[in-house]
Amino acid sequence: MSKFSAYLKELLDGQGESISRIAKNAGLERTSIHKALKDERLLSYTALKKLMRYLQLTLPQVRELTMYYEMLLQGEDIFRLQEAVCGIMAELAQFHFSGGSGGRDSARERRLPEFPELIYGKAQVENAVWEIWQYETATSGAELAVFIPAGSSLTDHLIRLWREGRQFTVCQLVGLAPGRSPEGAEAENLELLKRLLPLAFVSASSYHAYYYFESTAVSGNVGPLPYFIITEHFLIAMDEKLSAAQIQTSPELIRLYRKRFLKVTEECQPLCSYAGDTAGVLDAYMNNTDRSAYYTVMIQPCLGRYYTRERIERQFREEVPGREELIELSDRRFQMLRELKGDYYTVFSEEGLRQFAADGVAADLPAELILPVGPALRLELLREFQADIEQEAVKGLIADAEELPIPPCVTFTCDPRYGVHFYAIKGFSGGLYSCNLHIRDSGIGKAFCRFIKSLPGSRFVYEKERTLKLLDELCEGLERKIKEEADR
Repeated sequence: MSKFSAYLKELLDGQGESISRIAKNAGLERTSIHKALKDERLLSYTALKKLMRYLQLTLPQVRELTMYYEMLLQGEDIFRLQEAVCGIMAELAQFHFSGGSGGRDSARERRLPEFPELIYGKAQVENAVWEIWQYETATSGAELAVFIPAGSSLTDHLIRLWREGRQFTVCQLVGLAPGRSPEGAEAENLELLKRLLPLAFVSASSYHAYYYFESTAVSGNVGPLPYFIITEHFLIAMDEKLSAAQIQTSPELIRLYRKRFLKVTEECQPLCSYAGDTAGVLDAYMNNTDRSAYYTVMIQPCLGRYYTRERIERQFREEVPGREELIELSDRRFQMLRELKGDYYTVFSEEGLRQFAADGVAADLPAELILPVGPALRLELLREFQADIEQEAVKGLIADAEELPIPPCVTFTCDPRYGVHFYAIKGFSGGLYSCNLHIRDSGIGKAFCRFIKSLPGSRFVYEKERTLKLLDELCEGLERKIKEEADR
């Protein structure tokens, strides 16, 4: 018995009415409810809404029944995956990316803090870590080595310090669940990624994570204080719950731990890397994309497959330094998309589509490099895009803003071999391409690709007919604008 049918039976039993009576009063077939309870047939969403309305379910009951329905409809693993990725998208959409400016090269703000031999209590441990990090980052160039339980809220303090303008580097060891491990590992890894992404974006490329695979079924630590943080003057050893800590100041012990930490990072894989210049970003697009498929999410649709060499040259500003090299790199990047024969998924927002149709300002290249796209070319691009969606050559998916918020300042591409790649776009603090983050794990890349491939026909995106209708509306508006300009 599925979770949906078990919970539905519980709700029906609580009504004190026969299924025949409930079906009749709700306007449903009795057999459809009986078969739903046996998992022999899935109720339509319309039938489910009628049933919930008749049963007069409370909001928590509606949410729980709807959740189990979605699990049954899509499969529980896809449901968990969608929830995890949507959580990441919501976090990025609401996240304030800007960091502080300047460093703290003045004298230490306070004397070297002192602590008891052992500290007990989660709040007391957190306060001690915060005090030490404040002290160590008061001058620029501090290096922090971090090995703490996955997803710990301690790292929120690092974001706060970076936002204050402090300049320091963090290296963190991160344990991922193997892709072939029991159900739930994929969502668990994505939940961890949700906590790490803000660190990478706010740090201005000063956060470095190194990952290894660990089994959640078998604990590799038997000591009472298996986790630790290393700073210049302190070694903080902590238990798994971060509720007990021992703080050491022995230089020899700190050197021993740091040496061991660096040795372990060499045995691990770097989870994130960064690229800052435009040429490097364009090169990263090509090196991190499989030539057989393309998956991207950004505020606007990715129209790269329609950017011919002639169109690219027309849009690049004449005064751009290294113009010819950038045109060549752009053409090579978009040539891959033009020649792509496999999946082409582009997920975007209605707001971003309308903005491009209205002013022609493209979000995927810096405004200082390219001119706004004129009305005639805008019309050509959108008509070609519309035709490809209609013919299923492209999956152009408009995200429902309530279900799947698109981060306005970040675009990402994913690949089952090369991982997930986040690129800062218009509006990002520090300017376009100021932070571009590469999560180089194929398991995470596969998870994002599976998520995007699960979107067509789901509640997260518009129906195909609605998308085509909107494109038609925008194209007709451009045609009127072009005609009005010609008549003047």
